[in-house]
Amino acid sequence: MEVVVDGRTGMGVPEEGGVTFQALFDALRRSAARKRRVVVSWTLDGETLSPERQADLAGQGTAPYGLLEVRTADPLEVAGPALRGLRGHLDNLARAHDEAIGCMASGEYARALGKFDDCFHGWDILLRAVRDLGALASVDFKGLRAGGESVELRVRDLQESLLRFGAAVEFKDADRILSLLRDELKPQLADWREVLEALDRHLAGPAP
Repeated sequence: MEVVVDGRTGMGVPEEGGVTFQALFDALRRSAARKRRVVVSWTLDGETLSPERQADLAGQGTAPYGLLEVRTADPLEVAGPALRGLRGHLDNLARAHDEAIGCMASGEYARALGKFDDCFHGWDILLRAVRDLGALASVDFKGLRAGGESVELRVRDLQESLLRFGAAVEFKDADRILSLLRDELKPQLADWREVLEALDRHLAGPAP
């Protein structure tokens, strides 16, 4: 099988010797990392490989396939657009909080439960995305400050809040959910705007 990285040909994989896709993926990721780049896509014989498809192939040998095309990118080029998208996501999350609280105030309890669920998943998406972004750009969350606290502490505080919020949602405890949403999660919106600003400054690098 031939491997093409960013349009550069000439790398072949022996048809014999038991080379698995997992070994090949790992080797290519290490090679990209040595050049301060990350792999952003894999295309195998014309098929773009999703994370699930990569997992399916991991233990298989490469011999039956003909061409693996690999695209890499500078981590900062990937992280910048992702960060801009998270700002919009945070704005939508703030609206979801206001709508959920408004539904409870007007007695629309069934609709409020749906909004509570939207808030929980919205926070979960934000948390996962920030973690992934930090890993992509090699951010030290312990050392990076956001509003006087480390990003690591912000992450831990949000995790603990989401555990309590998720349990309340599971048991449909509307009063408890509302209390957590209004008094614990909504105030963290400002904290997480500061987290995104801190990440933005980190990605921009030191001022000249």
